[in-house]
Amino acid sequence: MNRLKKLLDNPVFVKEMRVGFREKKVFWGLTAWVIIVAIFASISVAAALAESNSINDLPESGKALFELLFWVQMALLAMLAPSLTTSAVSGERERQSFEMLLTTHLAPSELIFGKFGFAASFIVLSLFSTIPLESVVFFLGGVSLTSFLLSKLALLAFGLLCSLLGLMLSARETRSAYATGQTYLCLFLISFTLGPFLGMMRYAPDIPIEAQALLVISTLYLGLFFFWKSVNHLEERASHLRMLLGIGLAFYVLLVAVGLCNEELWGDLDDSIWAIYAPIHYLLMGVMLNPMRPTKQRERVLFDKSRLSRPLYWAILLSTGALLPNLYSDDFAFTAMSVYTVLAGLGTACFARGLTARNPGRYPVVLGMSWLLLNLIPGFTAIAGVSDDERIWHPALISPFYYLVDSYSDPHYEITFTAYGFYLVLLLVGLTLCLRKTKPKPNPTADRTKS
Repeated sequence: MNRLKKLLDNPVFVKEMRVGFREKKVFWGLTAWVIIVAIFASISVAAALAESNSINDLPESGKALFELLFWVQMALLAMLAPSLTTSAVSGERERQSFEMLLTTHLAPSELIFGKFGFAASFIVLSLFSTIPLESVVFFLGGVSLTSFLLSKLALLAFGLLCSLLGLMLSARETRSAYATGQTYLCLFLISFTLGPFLGMMRYAPDIPIEAQALLVISTLYLGLFFFWKSVNHLEERASHLRMLLGIGLAFYVLLVAVGLCNEELWGDLDDSIWAIYAPIHYLLMGVMLNPMRPTKQRERVLFDKSRLSRPLYWAILLSTGALLPNLYSDDFAFTAMSVYTVLAGLGTACFARGLTARNPGRYPVVLGMSWLLLNLIPGFTAIAGVSDDERIWHPALISPFYYLVDSYSDPHYEITFTAYGFYLVLLLVGLTLCLRKTKPKPNPTADRTKS
């Protein structure tokens, strides 16, 4: 209780709450939220009552209404939640009041918590304000109270992650416009992966407990990562970076443990678990092979002393973890997907690392563009399907997103050698760029002095 009282007495949090909820835009934003949800709910209920021929058809209409309201609110959160934090820190820099915050006795983590507290409070208030409208689904039937509560938790998790993403980029950039643009670009990429997975939480009784555990672990990790990365942008210290890597290692061990326990107890790696296990490894390889280091010499020396700061350590660890479940599985499709995950993850990360060896600060942007060009855009070219004659040269064959969807539509899917060869070549090119860019330059002055 004392710890909670200290958090709530945070001066930045108190100031943001007092000033933020007195602004007109907050009131109009909440009003627009309720009106939009009410419009969709009214239209859906009227259509359900008009199309239902008997009382037995109402539960199906209730499920459809429940689905519609969930995705409407997720879209609203994707647009509204980041806007609450994208100017939280960069706005202080623009108003030239950021240095005054740093001179206080508050730690950087307390400053970030104070800025994040207002956004979290507004998201909670918005989700609670639409409960009377969503409760209409209980009159129609077809939706349990557990599914209703889990949907709220999924929306809350998605909204908090969006606001933390905006806060992290706001702490990184000096202008709010840059932070806002980068936040919505990253959110566009994340929504294709994280959104559907969080949506699965509504069907917790219908999916394995291991898949639920993987979803919770991944969500908690992303939240802590965004938070402590924001703290590190305020005060660049080796201790913050080591904490980030330590958190990543702890959650990764939990992730692998869940997958191996599932194999040991049930002897079968379910598609729902593999669909989360492989993409998480792909994303972690891009995150953990980040080449950025502290700019200060003293902090860089302290950071380099940690084993977790070495990219080779993470490359070996993540590759081993991605291949471990194959010790229990005899399915060739799982083996092919795990090998493909390792090649695609390491290839993309090493290529982005090689391109940004001279300017590590651009690594997130280059990595995000690589994911966009290699995952989403080629995958969309296969919307009309891929014929047998096209399974050698079609651009969608290099997209992990395509194989993830293909594994559900076709249980006997096969990863072509084109995909393996592409990412193997990308990995070799990335390693070549890393070695070439990081090779020390000759120092003529030192040579003359030595001679």
